[in-house]
Amino acid sequence: MAIVVKERKNGVNWFSLVVTTFFLIVIIGGGYLLFFTTTPGIEVVAPSVLRSTSEIAGIQLDSSSVLNHPKLKGLKQYGGLPSVGSVGRPNPLIGF
Repeated sequence: MAIVVKERKNGVNWFSLVVTTFFLIVIIGGGYLLFFTTTPGIEVVAPSVLRSTSEIAGIQLDSSSVLNHPKLKGLKQYGGLPSVGSVGRPNPLIGF
């Protein structure tokens, strides 16, 4: 009586091949997008209905007209500044 041992054929593990290929495509695509494409400027991303940044930068604000406005003068202060007391040691690097 003879014992016949057949050699086992190793097939291709398709799942690991597909997953590895997917991750390689994602890494290569991400590297391409990160290093080789141009980044859009703010003018390309911002809607065209907004004013250009040079017009906005040219606006002059008058702080005295804001601080002397009658609506601001009419506001009442109902409480003072909060008092937290003494917090921590004066110098935390000094030992006990």
